[in-house]
Amino acid sequence: MSETADPENGSVVTLEESTSPQTSPIPIRAIDTRLFRVPLPEVLVDAKHGDHTHFELVTVTIRLEDGSEGTGYTYTGGKGGRAIRAMIEHDLKPALIGRDGEAVEQINEFLEWHIHYVGRGGIASFAISAIDNALWDARCKRAGLPLWKMAGGAGRTCKAYYGGIDLHYPLERLLESVRGHLAAGFNGVKIKVGRPRLEEDAERVRAVRELIGPDIVFMVDANYSMSVEQAIRAAEVFKAFDILWFEEPTIPDDYQGYARIAETTGVPLA
Repeated sequence: MSETADPENGSVVTLEESTSPQTSPIPIRAIDTRLFRVPLPEVLVDAKHGDHTHFELVTVTIRLEDGSEGTGYTYTGGKGGRAIRAMIEHDLKPALIGRDGEAVEQINEFLEWHIHYVGRGGIASFAISAIDNALWDARCKRAGLPLWKMAGGAGRTCKAYYGGIDLHYPLERLLESVRGHLAAGFNGVKIKVGRPRLEEDAERVRAVRELIGPDIVFMVDANYSMSVEQAIRAAEVFKAFDILWFEEPTIPDDYQGYARIAETTGVPLA
């Protein structure tokens, strides 16, 4: 047993020794993957990725020699699920059977280098994340502790907002959706921007801010759809509505472009 101070209320919190992962190896015995097609109740649209008619869910269940198991998952906006599952089955699974399933951090680093030549993002990251989640699930189950405690025990809550894929919604439908987010108890909302005309985005952002009032946190997301110049013009317009951040205004690899947008407008970017 060990004790640590709780910064929120000054009390002393007792942590069980089991929060530290055990050191004896537990070989991975089997890995099962599944791919699910999850239909959406309606077609969803954002500014860059087109129509979303369904999502894909890839699950990974890892079984270890001591009988413990964990399940992780990753998902897509409707494309790439087969490729993710294939990478797990053909490239990652054979390399993991027999490895120590308790060495979660070491396995994560190993997998990054194992497929380094074919990518450090995209399909590779999706595949690795599903395995990483499964190993953490198994580790937490063996310890009998939730992830928030296994990760340090600082707290079990975090700030959260609600964001939808709502670019195609007519204005009144958008406002109806936001009312639902507020009714569900969220104190932060995010909407999509990137309509054909900036005036349309401005009208929607203004209407949402008027609806939610000054105390609700508000963000906008363009899904990489703008040039740097377009994003600067949009950010200057959105600035008047006290947005917490402007998400994905342009392609994420354009670091200098992001710097220009931030320096020119003073609007926080995500």
